[in-house]
Amino acid sequence: MKLIIFSCSPRTEEKSNTAAIVDAFKNGCMPETKDEIDVYFLYKRSDWDKYRRIFKENSEFIFAMPLFVECIPGLLMEFLESLEPKSDAGTKTRMGFIVNSGFEEACQLRTCEKYLETLPAYFNCEYSGTLIKGGMFALAIVPEKKKAKMLLPFYEMGKTYAKERLFDKSKVTKFAAPERYSLFFRILIIILTPLNKIAWGVLSKKFGVTERLDKRPYEI
Repeated sequence: MKLIIFSCSPRTEEKSNTAAIVDAFKNGCMPETKDEIDVYFLYKRSDWDKYRRIFKENSEFIFAMPLFVECIPGLLMEFLESLEPKSDAGTKTRMGFIVNSGFEEACQLRTCEKYLETLPAYFNCEYSGTLIKGGMFALAIVPEKKKAKMLLPFYEMGKTYAKERLFDKSKVTKFAAPERYSLFFRILIIILTPLNKIAWGVLSKKFGVTERLDKRPYEI
């Protein structure tokens, strides 16, 4: 059996947190299984005809994606709308998902998780779970040592998936923590809001931003 992973970020591999997460997950899977694991990138639109054939001809998929303000990428929705449901003949196809977000609280990803639970049925597929994790925005800007530490849980979860072939709900809940910030931490965030604005200003300049972060260019 072959595991197909689609990286669904609109960014190229070099700039995509999702691609880094997929790589760590795949590296965790590989030592634990003899199955072939192939990764494809949806931003390569010229390959979509090939990707549709891959979906038709294989039976185990993981779609990995970033969550943009509680919305999955339009790129993924467009691709899914171009797919035909699987036939009932042969092995039942399974679909799972990996979702990452900048928001640290897992509760911010639960609406997306609920939607993804229903999605495989539209393609006559079985649902194999959704792995969710917030707080991943910093992955692109932290030092390599910190980046490796942030990706290690995905490596470990790859090992687990290779053995179980699904994302167990109880393990996902533990992996996704914290579900919500504690009251103390929420109060601390409010107190530190002025410092956060300064920090975001410094970070934005590092990325080449020249305008104010609160500018509203389309406001009349």
